[in-house]
Amino acid sequence: MEAGILRDQLADLRVGLFVSMPVGTVLSALVLAVQMLSGGGLAAVLWFAAVSLINGARIGLALAQSDVPDGGPDGGLKPVGARLSLYGMLALASGIAWSFLAVLTNGYTTPQAPLYLVVLAGLSAGSVTYGASYAPASINFMTLPLLVTAGCVLAKGDIESYVLGFTVLLFLAGMIRGSLLGQARFRETSRLKYEAREFAARMERNSRRDPLTELLNRYGLEQAIGQLGLSDGPFVAMLIDLDGFKSVNDTYGHNVGDDLLVRVARRIEKHAPTGATIARIGGDEFVLLFPADRSPHSTDGLASSIIAAIANPDPALNSVRVGASIGIYVSDKPRLTEMLLRADFALYAAKRSGRNEYCLFDAELDHGLERKHCIERDLRGAIEAGALCSWFQPIVRLDTHAVVGFEALLRWQHPVHGAIPPPEIVTAARETGLLSLLTETVFLNCCSMVEELVRNGRQDLRVAMNLSPRELEAGNVDDMILDSLKTKNVPAAMLEIEITEEAPVDRDRVDEKLERLADAGISIVLDDFGTGFSTLVSLKDSRIHKIKIDKNFVRDLARSVDDQALVKAVIDLGRTLGIEVMAEGVETDADRLILRSLDCMIAQGFLFSAALPMRDALAFEPRHFDNSAEAKAAFDSAARPLRRTGSAA
Repeated sequence: MEAGILRDQLADLRVGLFVSMPVGTVLSALVLAVQMLSGGGLAAVLWFAAVSLINGARIGLALAQSDVPDGGPDGGLKPVGARLSLYGMLALASGIAWSFLAVLTNGYTTPQAPLYLVVLAGLSAGSVTYGASYAPASINFMTLPLLVTAGCVLAKGDIESYVLGFTVLLFLAGMIRGSLLGQARFRETSRLKYEAREFAARMERNSRRDPLTELLNRYGLEQAIGQLGLSDGPFVAMLIDLDGFKSVNDTYGHNVGDDLLVRVARRIEKHAPTGATIARIGGDEFVLLFPADRSPHSTDGLASSIIAAIANPDPALNSVRVGASIGIYVSDKPRLTEMLLRADFALYAAKRSGRNEYCLFDAELDHGLERKHCIERDLRGAIEAGALCSWFQPIVRLDTHAVVGFEALLRWQHPVHGAIPPPEIVTAARETGLLSLLTETVFLNCCSMVEELVRNGRQDLRVAMNLSPRELEAGNVDDMILDSLKTKNVPAAMLEIEITEEAPVDRDRVDEKLERLADAGISIVLDDFGTGFSTLVSLKDSRIHKIKIDKNFVRDLARSVDDQALVKAVIDLGRTLGIEVMAEGVETDADRLILRSLDCMIAQGFLFSAALPMRDALAFEPRHFDNSAEAKAAFDSAARPLRRTGSAA
């Protein structure tokens, strides 16, 4: 910074000299002319020559200023300081030359003396004005001439001379003070300028760096990729995501989690190819980007090495194991958005395979990504056109075989990709911000079904729709439901809301909204019981009217003693708490009979019916199953050879 301030002083002096030197030359020529007219002779000519020579040297110094080096080990401090000192020495030489005016005027006693005093005062003031950035340039010039002038005037010994001499000294003191203040202000302004530049540069650096790991952040990654050329390709992008990192934060706290991220960053750096670009673009997401020909190892080998390094047990973490999944994409062109999008798709394919896996984006994944984009692109149009609709799966009583309700399930026959599974539809809606619109569509379909049931005199049936706690937490779904029920005059008691397995972030907010819905008479059902969000703690909630045993416990129930024990425990628990229990995913008559024997009275599944269009669902008549002794004996024969492992003997 100091070198920069000195360089600014030097530049300001240079600008000032190109103004002050011509003025000084004109004034010295005026003095010469007056001297020649008054008989000054050779002495005046020599004086003018000396002044002109010094002025020329100062101009020459200004013209040669561009050769001052800008950097070096000391930042250019010594060369710039030496050049300023030379300016001060030349100013002193010029001041000595102008001091000889006293000789030319016999101690300022000639008739022309007042003119010379005015010229000298003007030059002194000008030196302060044009040399404000560097005080020695003006002080060295004016001090000696003004001191000599004051001495000559005071030597006359009369009152007027004393007053004039004192005035000259006051003028000199004022000019010196003005020079020092001017230099201080100039340096302060220059310092603030360089501090602002340094702060801006630091902010620019920080805007490109992750402060925790010192790796590039996403913006820095964009800048780095922007500097790559096509000739450097092909490029390998690895998106590295930690497995189990949330458990570290939950178990040990965020400080330990931050330390782990730093160690992971160093491990990635250690295994990265020379010249690779490394960035942290999310909480526990890292990007490794490098030209394919720079790595001494194969892409597969490098990914395996990085996974092994990250998964290596950390002594600071005793009860939590952290791993990594990696999505890999190879591209001929360095385009960040495209590379991250495909690497991210490969990453989730790796995660579906388990922990500590990697996956290379290939033609199959490319087809899957294109399918995903196509579904997301067409979803809104499908909703608005009514192509995405709700079908209704009957829910039956196992003892009477009567239909007691329906569950609304999404159906979408895509013109290109055929039937789209409901979870894929919901994911696409979430990704595109259409989840609220999708939920409203399903709810209105349920209202239409309820209206038809009422019209047919079937007020004893209920229609269920699925709702995610995350959606209930984030939006105003409760307001939409309650307002629509009131507007359509639909009986709330015929509507059920099945809370699907997904843990909310703000449980209190979800509870508040569930309470509003329950108070309105809507039945709240705990879906997929035994997994995810559905836990035993949820059963303490008085708003829960029904629980659905997850299909993973029901499927092949007749062949698993363990699952039978679990289902029996849930049924008994529900009976104790006054909560209705039903089973989903019933596909075989043996499973139906087991559920009957365990006192589960309500079920749904393909055994009874798949989901049906509204018209077909309204006309659905459940078939009666054989509950005779012969059928039960056949069931007992099929279920007898069981082991505690739950597999067939």
